[in-house]
Amino acid sequence: MSFALGTLIQPAAAQNAEPFFKGKTIHMIVGSAPGGGYDAYGRLVSEHLRQHIPGNPTVVVQNMPGAGSLIATNYIANVAPKDGTYVGAVNGLIATDLLLYPDRTKFDPRKLQWIGSALKENHVGVVRSDAKVQTFAEVFKQELLVSGTGGSTNAYPTLTNAVLGTKFKVISGYNGTAAGLLAVERGEVDGNVGITYASVKATQTARLAEGKLKVFIQFGLKKHKELPDVPWIFDYAKNPADKAALNLVLSNQEFGRPFIAPQGTPNDVVAILRKAFDETMVDPEFLANAEKRKLEIDPTPGDEIQALIDVIYKTPTDVVERVKPILEASGQ
Repeated sequence: MSFALGTLIQPAAAQNAEPFFKGKTIHMIVGSAPGGGYDAYGRLVSEHLRQHIPGNPTVVVQNMPGAGSLIATNYIANVAPKDGTYVGAVNGLIATDLLLYPDRTKFDPRKLQWIGSALKENHVGVVRSDAKVQTFAEVFKQELLVSGTGGSTNAYPTLTNAVLGTKFKVISGYNGTAAGLLAVERGEVDGNVGITYASVKATQTARLAEGKLKVFIQFGLKKHKELPDVPWIFDYAKNPADKAALNLVLSNQEFGRPFIAPQGTPNDVVAILRKAFDETMVDPEFLANAEKRKLEIDPTPGDEIQALIDVIYKTPTDVVERVKPILEASGQ
């Protein structure tokens, strides 16, 4: 069935996409559990995307959590029909999975069809105002306890310890961002490192305003426009090798909320989905809905993501081999 649709769609899609998408259903596979950030962006985009696809197909959301979107991406790449009716809202970390975890990765990120990303993610470190350590520079001299909730909150402090020589102590086992930040508030730990700045702004507005919590370091390929005076992790990299290690891990922040389609989806269909996604990202109704839900929008087009991934996979082997054991030590 998928082959037949693919062959029929090639000559027709460029002339008139409506005969294909009209009356059809697009399945949005969200690679995380309901209620989280990836789920929120997947559902928000799903609500508005159909309005920009000729034929106005129905878009339904299906959650497929597990292993940092690895289960969902493996499904999309290997099982889902390759006809434009299955797309995924996944964790940007899948972009480096083949480099860092080849044994568990059953897809090539370079061959996936990247539709676009709704957010460039900057991660930050936050510290409680009464903690003994208040600046990133002090963490090179004195231990700082931080909550580990999996993902980047485990990986980033472990990475900076190994590459830069900081003294973070990760207390793992907290179930999700909210629990990790609550641990900071209760005084169980002093901070949290590797949380997205968007999440901090959305959930810690009052504590930031009251000075009970502060951002003391930022991670990303470039500094966030709202954090010009907050130290940037790359300023502490001592040499090109250290910068390369940081770059490999942080590069996917340029597409922090990506949407993908399977390899083999016809190019004409990919072009339709990318155009619809780009139009959605500037739709006033969509942006108003995002603001209402306190979801930042800072999009990256699909073709730019594809180009960034090609660059990532040119990372020298010695850099990859240096980073692998560090991430394994963090539990990733």
